[in-house]
Amino acid sequence: MSNRTSSMMHVNTDTSDGSESEATVFHALDLTATAGYQKHQEHSQEATATSEPPLPEEGQTKTGDEETKSTNNNSSDEPPKFDEAALYGPVGEIVRAILPHTESDAVAVYVQLLVGLGSLIGPSPYFIADGSQHRPNLFAVVCGRTAKARKGTSWQQARMVLEEVDEDWARRRVKSGTVSGEGITQVFEEGGDRRLLLVEGEFAQVLQVLKREGNTVSVLLRQAWDGQRIAVLRRTDPIEVEGAHLSMIGHITVPELHRLLAQVDMSNGLANRCLWLHADRSKLLPEGGGTPEYRSPLERIRTAVQSARVRNEVKRDRDATRLWANIYAELSEPPAGRLGDLLCRGEAQVMRLALLFALLDESKHIHCDHLNAALTLWQYIEACTKHIFADVCYSAKGQRLWNALQHRPLTFTDIHTLFSRNLRSGELEQLLKELAPRIEVQPTKNNGGEVLVRAR
Repeated sequence: MSNRTSSMMHVNTDTSDGSESEATVFHALDLTATAGYQKHQEHSQEATATSEPPLPEEGQTKTGDEETKSTNNNSSDEPPKFDEAALYGPVGEIVRAILPHTESDAVAVYVQLLVGLGSLIGPSPYFIADGSQHRPNLFAVVCGRTAKARKGTSWQQARMVLEEVDEDWARRRVKSGTVSGEGITQVFEEGGDRRLLLVEGEFAQVLQVLKREGNTVSVLLRQAWDGQRIAVLRRTDPIEVEGAHLSMIGHITVPELHRLLAQVDMSNGLANRCLWLHADRSKLLPEGGGTPEYRSPLERIRTAVQSARVRNEVKRDRDATRLWANIYAELSEPPAGRLGDLLCRGEAQVMRLALLFALLDESKHIHCDHLNAALTLWQYIEACTKHIFADVCYSAKGQRLWNALQHRPLTFTDIHTLFSRNLRSGELEQLLKELAPRIEVQPTKNNGGEVLVRAR
């Protein structure tokens, strides 16, 4: 499970000056990986306490050497790893069969195949959460470090499988080139197929569209993910589509995404309906790959898709209901700061994935295996989201603390001083949660029980 709430031991005491003294130890921050720092700490605690450079003033910029060091540290942040043993069901079997023959990222193939199958199945099956029907239509954005991340190759691998499942759907209901909400609605003919998979190999162009004044793409995509009527309201002849089952795949490089994020409000609700994946080239195959063999799982998927198309409500079984009760509170608590805006639909995303896994298993109910497979994938997506958006999702105070940590490690007393001792109760803990993927928090030995915060 995620370590957001279970990885901390937190003690609060009030000091005589009314400020809050925090003693928070992040057990899950992999402190054992910093043996070099531990050795350094033993030799230089006293120097740290007596000869630290002053804290930066608000808005103070770094020197050229400090800026270079910070940039190098950021670029060395390791992306999360996904255990290929966690690839679930017949889709996982197909991906494992493909992997030796492609340079594509395993999870990129896996998730895009799931998104495609969720579209291909259509709007009939659903589960109910808080009175709303959730169907297996998913949005996913694959982010590559560079253009060499094999994002397009990963989609081609998934598409070849989808064509073998339903060639007619792949030919008629997979589109690209989103330029307007009106253009999307016109794909749906009256009384026709309500399935549509948008595949935007240049997702940067979609973000450019979102910048346009009066554009309706973001609103329409949000409506479609929610299962609502999608509509473009014009002065004359408004366009409305009932029952649209719209799924989406986007590809973008991380530098492009960061550049465009400065111009597009990603907290408007579209971003948190997307599954954000970091993908990279998995291997080098100078001679290319062979032809994978996956006839058996492919036949199971074909049969499962036909069965799923006539399903209606799907519920959790008794054991899955108990498991859901145990994890629901944690899923409902997104991380602090702007990152929380991107991950605040964890409950719905996990249940949509679990529904899809159950349908592809031809299961009458959602079982614990389906929930666990969905949780494993969601936790990886959470980690990817934190990695992709690490440099652009801090709150103002989070960014200020991160900037200060580029100069030197800070004690909790230093941090209170940085903010002129104006942090409210619990606010320091929230800041540490916000920066958790990129900091280490550890008690010192010689500072009266103080805690030292250091950038990774």
